[in-house]
Amino acid sequence: MCLLKVYVEEDAGRRLVARDIVFISKEGESIKLKGIEFEEKTLMNVDVFSIDALNSVLILKKRNES
Repeated sequence: MCLLKVYVEEDAGRRLVARDIVFISKEGESIKLKGIEFEEKTLMNVDVFSIDALNSVLILKKRNES
């Protein structure tokens, strides 16, 4: 089964924040991740940077706070 791994790109590089993600939604200023075991994680101040379907990777980028 090819489930997503989710990384947040920061100044120091990429950090793995979730794995085995089956559903992603944007709700206002947040991105909600749902895992295969029905666990949920909400990330704030990030935007979608890239989705690599072949390698099952979602990369989020920290939003610049101005």
